Amino acid sequence: MRTLHRSGMFALRTLRQSQQMLLLSNTQSRRLSTHVSVIGLHWKTDETRLRQVFEAYGTLETAHLVTPEHSSMHLWASVVFSTFDEALAAVSELNGQELDGRLLRVGIVDPPVEGESVADDTS
Repeated sequence: MRTLHRSGMFALRTLRQSQQMLLLSNTQSRRLSTHVSVIGLHWKTDETRLRQVFEAYGTLETAHLVTPEHSSMHLWASVVFSTFDEALAAVSELNGQELDGRLLRVGIVDPPVEGESVADDTS
């Protein structure tokens, strides 16, 4: 399991872990995350391009680029789908794929805790 050390300290689930989550009961599956983190975006990638790519996998509730505080850090994005199945499809197809010349790391993340900002950094 990898951990983002920025903005919310989300723990990325591997594709295998995400697929195993499908085996949960219906009650549990309603709580599965629809939040997807996209790491390694090129600086020329904008929100319009981001939406075009991810809308192919389902209905987007939100799609936002997150600009890092330091120019040495990579641009990343937060994408929220309507359903877990849509989020899983995007992760399955896009993780490790190239977009605008950069290899993407795409994974399902835990949603932010209510009252906690995605941009909060408690370190």
